[in-house]
Amino acid sequence: MQKRNIITYAIVLVLLILVIWQWSSKNGYSQQMGALKNYNAQLGMLSSIGPLNSAHLHTDVKVYINGKPIDFSQRKYQLTTNYMHFEEGIGDVIHIHAKGLTVGHMLNSLGINFNGQCLILEGKEYCDDGSKTIKFYVNGRESDEMYSYVMHDLDKILVSYGPEDEAELQKQLGSITNLAPKYSGK
Repeated sequence: MQKRNIITYAIVLVLLILVIWQWSSKNGYSQQMGALKNYNAQLGMLSSIGPLNSAHLHTDVKVYINGKPIDFSQRKYQLTTNYMHFEEGIGDVIHIHAKGLTVGHMLNSLGINFNGQCLILEGKEYCDDGSKTIKFYVNGRESDEMYSYVMHDLDKILVSYGPEDEAELQKQLGSITNLAPKYSGK
């Protein structure tokens, strides 16, 4: 009888351990997978860039969708990667901590994708269609290198999607802050 009780208790104990292990691995698994996805996304951005802390640059940035600026001071846009990020609730200056990072890397780190024809933000596509277009400016000059442009210290970057005329584009360019020199100590 005692041997039977010991076997029963051992089986119950093993089952309890298995249940606890299964429960903890499911909860831990989703957290680990989320962290792994984040690291993989960051690694995907890192082809041909310098190691972390190989640069310390600051760039003023504005992104407009249909005439409305994206508010990068929102928590979801802050400290998205160690390599480049907005921080301290300031959504106008991106801090860059590795050489060779592009505007494409910045957009990807913020969850904004670009496929050559469309900006994709939160599952919605904003595509060139003739009346609405994607425009990219560096230091006040239009450029066609949006995704591949390597950002430099004190650059002023504008990405704009919509039907803007020249006057509206000038207004958007004028809205880009001049805070980067403060953070770069210049």
